[in-house]
Amino acid sequence: MERKITIEEKVFYREDYQMRMLKANNLEGLLKTGGRGMNESSYYDYDVSGKISMKAMYERSKISSQDIKMFLRDMRMVVREVETYLLNIHCILLNPEYIFYENDRYFFCYYPPAQQDLWEAFHGLTEYFVKQADYQDQEGIEMIFLLHKRTMEENYSLEKLTAECLQKPAEADEAADEEELEAGSGYDLNREQEWEGSVMRETGNFWTWTPVKHLLGKRRKPKWGDWDGLHIEEEEL
Repeated sequence: MERKITIEEKVFYREDYQMRMLKANNLEGLLKTGGRGMNESSYYDYDVSGKISMKAMYERSKISSQDIKMFLRDMRMVVREVETYLLNIHCILLNPEYIFYENDRYFFCYYPPAQQDLWEAFHGLTEYFVKQADYQDQEGIEMIFLLHKRTMEENYSLEKLTAECLQKPAEADEAADEEELEAGSGYDLNREQEWEGSVMRETGNFWTWTPVKHLLGKRRKPKWGDWDGLHIEEEEL
């Protein structure tokens, strides 16, 4: 049985080159997409048969280091695929509701009307990772902290950050140390990084977690949020 989700946008539908490209080609890592107009609104349909959303999946379990690695691998691949077909990478949705999983692979929605910045959207997703992390998985915690920290920087390289996280731990530590030295940032190894519900202390290359009450850390406000007039429906055919 086919199952789909539909995103509704309160604007007149126009089938531009993006939808024609998506219909003419089977882009790896993207959900099969269809667009249509009705009653001065646009509807974008995505085939999610046999798949589960990231949001639903991690309501039942926690995110591990292997989950993060798998996601980064697939996200990097889909960004490259979208670029290959001369489409707009900023139209790849990174909200957990619109990322789907099946058979050790993640699939993404390409949403032509999206008004977002992919780098800002990814930073928002790392905050979701922080909340849903498996705190018994040391490697996963270190990886999530690295992602959250680096995506707060201006003009960070998504390709470089993804590659760093997919390296072996020893190689990643060495690359991070070299980057700190080159930047000459005066990084304090004893400083505390404040997140909601916990404090991470760094001593040398070792991270430890100390639970605390709710702390308000200074964060960059993401530009991407819910769009006005956007409505999502799930249907079974």
